[in-house]
Amino acid sequence: MKSFFLTEFSIFKDSRFAFESEKRENKLSRSLTIEEYQSLFIIYKKENNLQKMIEVAEHLLRLYLNKFGKYHKKTVVAILKLADVYYLNGEESKAILLYEKAININDRVYGVDSLENATIFSLLGNIYFSMDKQEETLSYYKKALNLRKKALGELHPLTAKSNHELGFFYASIEEYELALPLFESALATRVELYRMSHPDTAISYNSLALCYYHLFEYDKAYNAMLKAIKIKELILPSNDKSLILCKDNLVEISKNVSFKSSIIRKLLSLFRK
Repeated sequence: MKSFFLTEFSIFKDSRFAFESEKRENKLSRSLTIEEYQSLFIIYKKENNLQKMIEVAEHLLRLYLNKFGKYHKKTVVAILKLADVYYLNGEESKAILLYEKAININDRVYGVDSLENATIFSLLGNIYFSMDKQEETLSYYKKALNLRKKALGELHPLTAKSNHELGFFYASIEEYELALPLFESALATRVELYRMSHPDTAISYNSLALCYYHLFEYDKAYNAMLKAIKIKELILPSNDKSLILCKDNLVEISKNVSFKSSIIRKLLSLFRK
């Protein structure tokens, strides 16, 4: 009897879900207000239904263009929403075109040196980085960093973010000497702003440790990785993958620290003879 009721209940749930889905489909088949489309977008986002998110975002963009025109900050927000979903759906070329349109509108609405453009430059850098297009990645990361430095100064989380992004790019192409000062700058800002209990501070220590490691600064790498681990242990569960990876990296770094120490001891013994 118990299993029968469970089965009946599961069927009822499925039917209700189908009914709710049908209601949403009916909504999309007719014209809605901006607020109704925004509500639908949130529902589809929770369901991770990218195709429906795209469909709703396209409707929203058309409504904003009709209501506010092309050169309006709300239209830019609608363009960025659609671009974000295209990117999540793996349609990078469509996303890039929309981000570039948003930049052109921002130039007119906010000015060419706007922080709004800095955000889009950072997004474009991330996209081109994922596509392994080094020239474009470098260009957009530099643009974002320069705008944020100019508008916000060094001691700001967004400037730290751009420093870290550019540093990560250099590290990815094994230009560790160029990455090091960027990682150090990002870390200094995050320690100042967040102290020693924030995930971004841990990320900076981790990146700096790996940079030191590739520059054969094993002692510095060990200390930086140890600090990253201590922060992660405060804010993450013990089975977190990033924490486990940091601990594995610390073991690897420690091997080189031990090796380096043994070499130094041997050299000292030779000098003493």
